[in-house]
Amino acid sequence: MIEIEKQEALTSNEIDDFTKSIDFILPKDFIIFYKMSNGGIINSEEKYINLWKLTEMKQLNIGYCTDEFFPNFFIFASNGGGTAYFIKKNTSLIYEAEFIDSVNDLKLICKTFTEFIEEFPLKPIG
Repeated sequence: MIEIEKQEALTSNEIDDFTKSIDFILPKDFIIFYKMSNGGIINSEEKYINLWKLTEMKQLNIGYCTDEFFPNFFIFASNGGGTAYFIKKNTSLIYEAEFIDSVNDLKLICKTFTEFIEEFPLKPIG
């Protein structure tokens, strides 16, 4: 069973400010989730995922040098260990990789953010 521990929701202004500060368009389902919860914890028997707070996401991506090591990707979550979850900026597809990997190691795991939340994939696609 999947449980989502939600955080306090963001205001529309906070979401607008964030979307104006990044160089890509967030998927609509991603924005809808963040209007209900500023990040959160997804937990099941198989996996744990920390959905980063939108208010901290840009700074965390800068800290992890995402633009340098994973160009055209943006990290939005982690498993609390070594795995990061990414949105591909030009397609909104969801990938995973270890923080120490390179862009060549990214694995496609979901086609949408909603699928990532609802179906909680355990294996890469393809």
